[in-house]
Amino acid sequence: MEISLKTGIQQSQKLALTRSLKQAIELLQLTNVELYDRISSELVENPVIEEDSSLASAPVPVESEMITGVARNLTGDDEGLYRGEERRAGYEDSSDTGYDGEGDEERKRSYVENAVAHEESLVEHLLWQARLTARDSLELEAFQSIITGLDENGFISEDPARILEGLVPPADVGRILSAIQGFDPVGCAVNGVRESLIVQSRYFYPSDDVMIRILEECFPSFEKLDYQAMAKSLDVPQEEIIEKSKIIQGLDPYPGRQYSNRAIRYIVPDLDVKLVDGQIIVTINDEWVPRIRINSRYISMLRKKNIEKNLRDYIQDRVNSARHLLRNITNRRNTILRVVGSIMERQREFLARGPGHLKPLTHSEVAEDVNLHESTVSRVTSGKYVQTVWGVHDLKYFFVSRLKSTGSDEASSDEVMRLIRDIVQSEDAESPRSDEDIARIIGKAGITVARRTVAKYRGLLGIPPSSKRKKIHKIRPEEHQ
Repeated sequence: MEISLKTGIQQSQKLALTRSLKQAIELLQLTNVELYDRISSELVENPVIEEDSSLASAPVPVESEMITGVARNLTGDDEGLYRGEERRAGYEDSSDTGYDGEGDEERKRSYVENAVAHEESLVEHLLWQARLTARDSLELEAFQSIITGLDENGFISEDPARILEGLVPPADVGRILSAIQGFDPVGCAVNGVRESLIVQSRYFYPSDDVMIRILEECFPSFEKLDYQAMAKSLDVPQEEIIEKSKIIQGLDPYPGRQYSNRAIRYIVPDLDVKLVDGQIIVTINDEWVPRIRINSRYISMLRKKNIEKNLRDYIQDRVNSARHLLRNITNRRNTILRVVGSIMERQREFLARGPGHLKPLTHSEVAEDVNLHESTVSRVTSGKYVQTVWGVHDLKYFFVSRLKSTGSDEASSDEVMRLIRDIVQSEDAESPRSDEDIARIIGKAGITVARRTVAKYRGLLGIPPSSKRKKIHKIRPEEHQ
């Protein structure tokens, strides 16, 4: 086989992802909060970009100062910065203790108004009780070792004997745990839900042997609400088992959660949608996002012929980068408005009537409507939230699957879930409807749905099966029935 090298011309097509195109894709996926961070970063990094609102108050530097500043950025000369810091250190002496009554009162008032209330954590609450209970420093240290090892539920995952090894004798481990379990909230420092409920039952109902036996001997049956099995195992009438189960339902299986300081996720809606007189109005909530522009003095500097080449190249590169950013921000805004406008037009009935009235919708349908690629629609709707009169919803919420229907209109999964919720709410609590019954009722409404589909959507709604709904009704407090 002869191997040789030959020269030739071959024609091919490929997509080159330019820096501007890459930036456009990145900006499209950003929420308004993320866009704010991105623009703020560009304001710091790119000297030719300025914020519109700052022009009126900030003095505009003369051209010579701008050239000097840019040249310093190129060379890394921070001497001017250091000199400014030295001047501030020399003339802005913060050690002056002269009393300024008005200023001092203002600082105090500002401190009080801006003070943030401290929420006590579970560990802090338990340690406070431990300090009041401990007989000596060694016992306090044992309390601290156990308490600081609890999770947010108040449970302990490690072996207490190993935690307290070397602090207290093995015979005192149970006494230390028992003391903490009696602290408020009762039922902490245990291995799990079952043990926590047992501790609470013994603390609040010390003479109720049946309740404690249910938790100690029949907990798996209690979880399944199998009253018949519990009654047979304990040789107790089923009516009494049901009454004791009602009391257990009032206990807290996770006592530590009431002191949990989980970070709250705050959602800032990216858009606001209203239906006014039959017209859909879509507004982007970006008034607080900085409005930026290119400083015209840098453009005029590029027209000068007496600027050094490396300085001209740097300014030109920064100006081009700023132009790409401004263009991509505008394109992002227009694309989002087009996509969300199309989504809301197709979900007009939701805006008028609320949840449970979403129509079947896919990314491809919206993409075809606005003449964009499906991936672009996916990027626009990813991680963004919209404010409506029916609450704040993720844009992905408005895309629902399509189901078979014998009527003229197509049915959506959202509509089926609404029907399931309505059917369960109106059913007889003593004789709840099965999934098959629910499927039959929905079928009469003109929507073909299988029993397993009803079971799936019922699970998504957090509705237990009919057998469990009947048992839950039995142990539900009378005032809620």
